[in-house]
Amino acid sequence: MSQGTGTNYGMEITLEKFYSRGYYFLFTSSLFQSKYKGSDKIERNTAFNGNYVFNLLAGKEIKLNQKHTLSLDLRGTFAGGKRYTPIDIPASVAAKNEVVDESKAYSMQYPEYFRIDAKPGYRFNAKKITHEFSIDIQNATRHLNVFQNSYDIKNETIKTDYQLKFFVIPQYRLLF
Repeated sequence: MSQGTGTNYGMEITLEKFYSRGYYFLFTSSLFQSKYKGSDKIERNTAFNGNYVFNLLAGKEIKLNQKHTLSLDLRGTFAGGKRYTPIDIPASVAAKNEVVDESKAYSMQYPEYFRIDAKPGYRFNAKKITHEFSIDIQNATRHLNVFQNSYDIKNETIKTDYQLKFFVIPQYRLLF
């Protein structure tokens, strides 16, 4: 039976403009704390305690005429970094495997997460069919967001792995 307890609190704010007049947006924000006390009665951050998240979705359509439409969708996220438990290098060297310092569970935090995606598009309405072309540009700013740190056994150092730096997905949809 677990002897631990957890506490989560915070606030959220959402602003939304539904699609009309050729555009829409959705802004969400969360400010929060997420802590726990294990059986040792020491209060620590949980793995999810990034403290804040801000998201923005927005889009605009420009109707060129009855058949042709241009569009641009944007998506952005700014968030506190993920919490992690530090790697104990001397213990990892001795064990020849990654060893974390459990006494400092989730005491460290990766840098802030930032990402902007953009999706320009074109739509052509024919008689009984619609063609949509778009390019989904993920992480358009090429921001380096940390995925994780890990122990490199060969070099006896800590290695940082990053999330996808930049990715482009061309898309074609046929609607009928």
